[in-house]
Amino acid sequence: MKDHRRRFLRILWSALVLYEILNVLFILLLRSRGPAPLGEGVQLFSLFSMLLPLWLILSFRDVLPRVRIFSQTFFLWYFALGSFWIGAGLGALVPVVKTLLSGEGRSARGGALPADYSLWALQGGGFLTLLLLVSALGARFLPPRLIRLTLSFEGLDPRLDGLTVLHLSDLHVGAWQGEGRLRTIAEFVKRTAPDILAITGDVIDHREEEAGIFERIFAPLSGNLGTVAVLGNHEYWTLGKESCAVMRRHGFPVLKNESRLLETGTGGKVRVVGVDDPAGAECAPDCGPNVERALTEVRPDEFVLALVHQPTLWEGPLCRKAHLTLAGHTHGGQIGGHPPLPSLASLFFRFPVGLFSSPDPHCRGHRLHVSAGLGYYGIPVRVGMIPEMTLMTLRAGSGEKSGEK
Repeated sequence: MKDHRRRFLRILWSALVLYEILNVLFILLLRSRGPAPLGEGVQLFSLFSMLLPLWLILSFRDVLPRVRIFSQTFFLWYFALGSFWIGAGLGALVPVVKTLLSGEGRSARGGALPADYSLWALQGGGFLTLLLLVSALGARFLPPRLIRLTLSFEGLDPRLDGLTVLHLSDLHVGAWQGEGRLRTIAEFVKRTAPDILAITGDVIDHREEEAGIFERIFAPLSGNLGTVAVLGNHEYWTLGKESCAVMRRHGFPVLKNESRLLETGTGGKVRVVGVDDPAGAECAPDCGPNVERALTEVRPDEFVLALVHQPTLWEGPLCRKAHLTLAGHTHGGQIGGHPPLPSLASLFFRFPVGLFSSPDPHCRGHRLHVSAGLGYYGIPVRVGMIPEMTLMTLRAGSGEKSGEK
């Protein structure tokens, strides 16, 4: 857990330093355009935005309260500044390219930039910032996306044909989402009425009190056959070795390197296997993933549904035994799209987001589904990668994906 926290703090400090540099550059750019029309207002806003990182650091250390609106203001401003500078860079290239193509660039003294490059930079920065902010705000206020998949499995027990599994992941209760938004998600789950409700970790984000919010809103929900879940790295970062006990006490049905047999009214059986998160290994010897122990009770004739938080656990014994594995953790990078479109997550994960089939010939027809999740981490922004939950319907068939919408 200490290594994870050190990594997080290094990323945070780097982001804060970059933020201050971008903020100073933004202020200098505004001043270079002449006297600000709003004068003192611009100066006060600049001072406020410069001081936000100080408040953020103190709130993470529990010296000051962690007020959601301040965090959102800081990270949205940070996102807007980054968007502005990317757009400004692209905009400034337009007159340069036009000059070069027209042949005038050859006669420009000392490689001087075209006179209107700064105007193009401001326009490009403003346009991209507005476009991305509108997209990000839309993802926050629109209902979550419900993805429907029909998955066929060769040899599936006919009594399981039509069984539905709703996959939720990465709620991050208490981080960037108010209770109103969480109740909207819960109402969505209730209307979907799945046979199995599967939750793949990172329910809470930063404080134990967030487990109480989850309990109040989500614990009353259940699949027709039951609800199953695994812990994520944020549960361990927040609660340490007591994660499992605390979350179970708050109504989170944790499977920790163990399995549970669910049975339909017609006698069909699903073996749900839950594998603990790697972050647990840094907390205590009895925490962390133990795939062999989790698979102990699996029988050859059972359909196996596996839950993990991190998709890196899929390959190997778990892939060979589990017909369908559900994972989260990546958030799809929060920016990008599902394959074949790129996403930020594809830079760091072999299985970034979406549905994957095992390349192992011994695991023919076995699948992994990685959810982009419902919450936020780092910045309260999603562009293209809309908060999502996935409803999967199992069918007996050839083992190929037969439908998606």
